[in-house]
Amino acid sequence: MTTPFDPAAVRSYLYVPAADPDRVAAAFDNDADAVVFDLEDLTPPDQKPLGRKLVGEVVAGTPPKPVLVRINSLRAGVLAEDLDAIVGPGLAAVRVPKSENPDDIRTIARELDRRRAERGIVKVIGLQVMVETAAGVLAGPQLARATHLVESIGLGEGDLKRDLATTTDEGLFASRAQIVLAARATGLPGPVQVTFPPGGTLEELRASTELGRSLGYASRTLLNPDHIPLVNEIYG
Repeated sequence: MTTPFDPAAVRSYLYVPAADPDRVAAAFDNDADAVVFDLEDLTPPDQKPLGRKLVGEVVAGTPPKPVLVRINSLRAGVLAEDLDAIVGPGLAAVRVPKSENPDDIRTIARELDRRRAERGIVKVIGLQVMVETAAGVLAGPQLARATHLVESIGLGEGDLKRDLATTTDEGLFASRAQIVLAARATGLPGPVQVTFPPGGTLEELRASTELGRSLGYASRTLLNPDHIPLVNEIYG
């Protein structure tokens, strides 16, 4: 990937477990605009070294579409291991989960930029900040402004639902709207919508994604490649 990565041009991202060799090999055989190799929730702790190795091999080359990597949260204590493995010429951006503290984002940005410079990578490798808690939602504008490397912000609703003790769209409305406001007020593109359950129906996917677009979201991350064409249509 030699051209600059533009998150505003992305409609769909596909999550791929980083430690699954078959899934990694087939990661680009779909219509997603970008691929996110996941070193966090989709990669069990004992498989993270393998995940780093497989992803490192991908970003060492020239992938056919933008490659992002979701690293582990800073409090997991493995930032150095993650960044040492994934910073390469084929890396478009780093996705940061469970973001709450702007200082944490700045720490990750410094470590990312240091490795990029040490490895002679001229292009900017940005950060996608993912908010998954009430504290993160309230800190949205500060997270978006934490560093010039922040290029987009998104919402993860699994942990957020538990934090808010809600399961309904009504219970999530304020948080969804706050993330949109944080993105647009800081000059970022519309945020990334939460992932959709891989076993959900196309009818459910359409309703959910159209709701996201009506609120100001601009793209969505998916787990099921069969869902990508519909999301591309809605966010096209």
